[in-house]
Amino acid sequence: MENKNKIKQTLKQKFLPYLILRSRVFALPNVEINKFIEDLVQNNPFVDEDNVVVYDEFDWVVDETDDNLYDFLKVQVDVAPVPENIKEVANLIVDYLNEFGFLSAPKEEIMKKLGVKKRIFEKALKFVQSLDPPGVGAEDVKECLIIQLESEGDLSHLKKNIVLDFFDELLKEDFKPIIKKYKVDLDFIKSLREKLINLDVCPGAKFKNPHFIRRLPDVVIEEDGGVYRASINTTSRRKVLLIESYAKVLNKMENKLTKEEFENLLEEARWSISIIEERDKLLESICNRIASSNTEYFKTGSSPKKFSLEEFVSDNFDYSSLSRLIQNKYILTPRGLFPLRYFFKSKSEKFDEEFILKKLKEIIDNEDKTNPLTDEEIEKIFKQMGVDIKRRTIAKYRLKLKIPNSNKRKIS
Repeated sequence: MENKNKIKQTLKQKFLPYLILRSRVFALPNVEINKFIEDLVQNNPFVDEDNVVVYDEFDWVVDETDDNLYDFLKVQVDVAPVPENIKEVANLIVDYLNEFGFLSAPKEEIMKKLGVKKRIFEKALKFVQSLDPPGVGAEDVKECLIIQLESEGDLSHLKKNIVLDFFDELLKEDFKPIIKKYKVDLDFIKSLREKLINLDVCPGAKFKNPHFIRRLPDVVIEEDGGVYRASINTTSRRKVLLIESYAKVLNKMENKLTKEEFENLLEEARWSISIIEERDKLLESICNRIASSNTEYFKTGSSPKKFSLEEFVSDNFDYSSLSRLIQNKYILTPRGLFPLRYFFKSKSEKFDEEFILKKLKEIIDNEDKTNPLTDEEIEKIFKQMGVDIKRRTIAKYRLKLKIPNSNKRKIS
């Protein structure tokens, strides 16, 4: 019995690094997979690159007339895995942005008008500032640039202080006071200035051009003879090979420690390549189900079919693995480029979205146009129908239908 327990413990210890690596790789989008592979090729002698990577970028194209900064941000809020109370405040903050993506009033004033606690407001604002396009949700240009540096992983405490304290000096190339206070060299300051002047000081203005943002999709859905199929976007991916011939060298090595290290590297190489292949296979399988279930949506733009995570969970595919697999991924469809999470319901969604959208449109189509219904009045109508739906959820679905609020629907 003791020997069996030791064997189980040894297997568990050996398998744990594999599970950690699997979780990490499943969460990576294509661009990060390339970085992972690059590190693997450089640091593991059992891995080599098959060919030169070619990056194909795709435009995330929106309708110039119908879509806008506010709808775009609210779709991101809707699909994000954050608590509902944060989403609610985030949507309200979005309404306080001007057309260029900046807050239209001081933070304290907005917080007071919304009547929310400071802790919740700050979390919601930080969440809004993490959305695309980078830089939205700032009070001023300095904060906008700091948000962009942070989003690119290029914001140190030192850089933040320099931008806050010496922004004008940086722009005027007056570097002496900066060097005197922070004891940094001239090249560092010039490099920071060069970075800043190439950032976007007006993130919301991109919406004046339909090609306002660029992303590398992880999966592409295309139509083939009336059938929609999904495939992994390998045109933008590095390809790797396992160099098995190195394994023969291990048996000839006399240094046991070095041999053990090489055995670990070989195991890591095999695991990494296998996990990437498993990631691609599962991701493609999920997206093919999305593709086959959304034929009408891709053809006509009707309401998309969304799934719960539980619908994909099986004995070999747990909830946490699926959640990691669909996060931070983008899917290019005939209707445009979306976060993959767009096709999944949040845990809090209790409604048949297609039914709600259909009924909401019917209610608004039949309203008195001289006295259109408010979201609160529509909420009461749904409750009379036995559907317990909140006003903010009605507003969210109304935006999806591209129906303006009651004031803009009024005909005098």
